[in-house]
Amino acid sequence: MTADVFGVDAWLGEITAQARKSQSRVFSVSVPVNHPEAPQEVPEHLLAAAIEGVEGQGWQLDSVSTYGAAFPRYIDPLPYEAGPRFWALLIFRTTYRGQA
Repeated sequence: MTADVFGVDAWLGEITAQARKSQSRVFSVSVPVNHPEAPQEVPEHLLAAAIEGVEGQGWQLDSVSTYGAAFPRYIDPLPYEAGPRFWALLIFRTTYRGQA
């Protein structure tokens, strides 16, 4: 999932859209976090609020993994500058027992 998202409601919408599309007991979504130079990438407090909203709709956060590194990015007039980019891999499980 990649999108320019600026608030909790937008993240909640994006993540729950992934849940609806999955039609399974488990789904995962990878979201960008902690990238201060790109404000469209969600900070941790917005991610936490979105997770809470997804859990309120019958999904339980099963696990979270983070990954990332200092990737080069191109900036004028410099040829490139390393900038940290990190993502969170969220795995949700439905709390609805009747689903196969």
